[in-house]
Amino acid sequence: MANKLYETLFLLDPTKVSADADGVKQQLHALIERHGGHIEVSRPWDYNHKLAYPINKQKKGSFHIIYYTFESTKQAELERDLALQEGLVLRQLTSAIDPKWQEEIMRVAREDGGAAFALRGMQDEAAVQTDPNAIGGEGEEGVPPPPREGGGGGRRRREMAEKPE
Repeated sequence: MANKLYETLFLLDPTKVSADADGVKQQLHALIERHGGHIEVSRPWDYNHKLAYPINKQKKGSFHIIYYTFESTKQAELERDLALQEGLVLRQLTSAIDPKWQEEIMRVAREDGGAAFALRGMQDEAAVQTDPNAIGGEGEEGVPPPPREGGGGGRRRREMAEKPE
C-alpha cells in the first residue's frame, strides 16, 4: 500500500510541554515512527493558548503540528495509541493531505513560521476555488453560483409560504 502524507495537529498539556518540550516532541515522533511513519516537518504551533472550555481540567493548551508520511492502513492503530497517551495529548486532529496540495503545503510548512502558514494556505485555496464567471449550476468544487439578476425567487417563496388546502 502506498504511503500518504498526513497532518496531525496536537493539543497538548501545557505543563508537560513547558517542563520538557523536547521530550514531548520526541515522544510524539516515537509514536509515529513506531507504526512505520516518517516525520517530514514538526513544529510548535502555539504555546499556552487559552481554550474556549476546559479539557481534562486544563484551561490552556499547547499546539504542535506534525506532517508525516504513513501507510493509511495503520492510521487506526496510531489513533488508538495517541488516545492512550493520557495526560499528554488532550486532543488531536489528523487530516490526509490531497496529493495535488502536498508540494505547496510542505513548502509553506518548511519556510513559514507559526500560524501564519495555515492562514496563507486557506486564503490561497479560497481564491482558487471561487470562480466569479460561473453562471448556472454549481461552480468549481461545489461553490454555488452568484445570484441571478432580477430577483427570480419571489414567486417560489410566496408559493411555499401559503398553506396547502
